[in-house]
Amino acid sequence: MARAHRLATAARSVAGGQSVFVGGLLLCVALDPHLVLKASEVGVSNFGVHATTVVPYSAAFVGSVIGLARASLHVRRPYAGAFVACALCYGAALVTTYPYHLDAGLTELHDATGIVTMVASFGLGALALARERRLAPVVALHLAGLAVGAMTLVGAWHLLFLAQVSTSVAFSVEAVVLAQRVSLARPT
Repeated sequence: MARAHRLATAARSVAGGQSVFVGGLLLCVALDPHLVLKASEVGVSNFGVHATTVVPYSAAFVGSVIGLARASLHVRRPYAGAFVACALCYGAALVTTYPYHLDAGLTELHDATGIVTMVASFGLGALALARERRLAPVVALHLAGLAVGAMTLVGAWHLLFLAQVSTSVAFSVEAVVLAQRVSLARPT
């Protein structure tokens, strides 16, 4: 009888963290849907500056950071560095969220952090694609999200939330698969 396939510790860490991330953001949308139902939608960071959503927003990002950081302890080098970089980016995005409405400089810092986070997460996705070619459609979704984000950045569209959701979903899948493929101990 064949043994059931189990996720490695690293992949479980990422899956848990990304589940908290997605679940926290879904709760934010449920608590305050008007933020993303506007004609000119806002980004997820707006959930971090409203009293009704700041707790689930913060928990979402903390969950992601913890899951990625824990995974970094259970994957081979140089992949551990990619997981640490993504954890640091998500942490920086969280920390820069709270004050970003206070002045233009803090807004620019937060926006730059968001861009770096999207690029770093795509880098991890590219590493995942190199290890698992079946991820091509997921990486394509990630690229589409980056394209929508770039169009938002230059002012052609304002679909930041859509860009963030598509890149986050793609990243979640890519990170779990990569963590499984490069785990120090891969259960069967």
